Amino acid sequence: MDEAQFTWPGPPIQVVGMGMRVGMLSPAVRAVLESAELLIGSAAHLAAFPALTVAKTPYPSPMSGLWKLLCASAGRRIVLLASGDPLFYGISQTLLRWLPPEQLVFHPNISSLQAAFARLGRPWQQAQCVSLHGRPLAGLRAVLQANRRYALLTDRDSSPPAIAQLLVETGFGESTLWVAEDLGTAQEQFRQFQAAELAGAEVEFSALNVVILETRGQGGVLPEFPGIPDDRFSTGEEPGKGLLSKREVRLMILSLLAPRAGDIGWDVGAGCGGVSVEWARWNPLGVVYAVECHPERLEHLGINRDRFGVIGNLHIVPGTAPAALEPLPDPQAVFIGGSSGNLREMLETVWTRLQPGGRLVASAVTEDSRVELHAFAGDRETYWTELSIARAERLAGQRVMRPYLPVLLMKLEKTA
Repeated sequence: MDEAQFTWPGPPIQVVGMGMRVGMLSPAVRAVLESAELLIGSAAHLAAFPALTVAKTPYPSPMSGLWKLLCASAGRRIVLLASGDPLFYGISQTLLRWLPPEQLVFHPNISSLQAAFARLGRPWQQAQCVSLHGRPLAGLRAVLQANRRYALLTDRDSSPPAIAQLLVETGFGESTLWVAEDLGTAQEQFRQFQAAELAGAEVEFSALNVVILETRGQGGVLPEFPGIPDDRFSTGEEPGKGLLSKREVRLMILSLLAPRAGDIGWDVGAGCGGVSVEWARWNPLGVVYAVECHPERLEHLGINRDRFGVIGNLHIVPGTAPAALEPLPDPQAVFIGGSSGNLREMLETVWTRLQPGGRLVASAVTEDSRVELHAFAGDRETYWTELSIARAERLAGQRVMRPYLPVLLMKLEKTA
């Protein structure tokens, strides 16, 4: 049965957040449970209702089997049990891929993070919530900044000691961590640690834990403002060298691309990832596809993606454009930084695929590439700028300004 074309025939599915304990359920939610014809939940949640004689079924593993289970029971009054607030990093995201909101009724409860802040006795409206559950711990690097408060949903691979070790590596060893374990049970614990002391320590934690974090320390390893220093990137050569757009050029490129939340972006000829890494880091609600064909550059592109934590929204595409662009979704913003000699074909392909209202930015250093850009722009309304950069170096004990090759940038917007 194709869920994309399926019209749900029965009453709306009720999704109940359990909170910290069964006694927290409201009379209205208890009425929903008592009228249910099928109860689906984890083994622990189902065991919390021994008096209910309704049919009970555990969640399938993998969770993708839930849709088949729901379809087999269509027409019955179904209740799904979830932890805390189903709409906060919960099962709602899965359900809303299959069913419209009007076919779902949510009953939120206190989330584990909300309860942890209650134990701490501090407000949490300014805390940044980050789910590491089922996600690489390196993704935390994408959001870490000094003197900030974070609320972290964890799993076995993102344990409190592993989080503390990452904090030490990024210059935040003085940070404070509060670990809340088994909230709402007789085994509940709430403990405080300093990152430098917890990193590598032999401390046991329950698998059911969440972490509150306040960053302290010198930091300085991860960028907190656009314009990552060139020498922070891995290029395989002397720091700051190699196939990498220089910081001054990179910032201009990003300002011309003007990334927006929800944008699909292409970085064609991504090199070691200077543009694509910054693009993904400062536009976390967009997606960037970095296309590169050179094996060594691909290696450093991957290193830089992990180093700056942009694992969730920077996708590396090995291959040569324009062929490598075929399977990618149509973009709203594209930067062409490398062409391997077929710039004109690349420009034509990108322009065809670019969505209405989209932005195309391309760079040229060689005279041949400049000619191709001007020929492609033709009579179109085009923004042109050329950057000439010089940086200070020492020569015979004296300071000199060493110039780099000028870079020509072209920007075209596709009319809606």
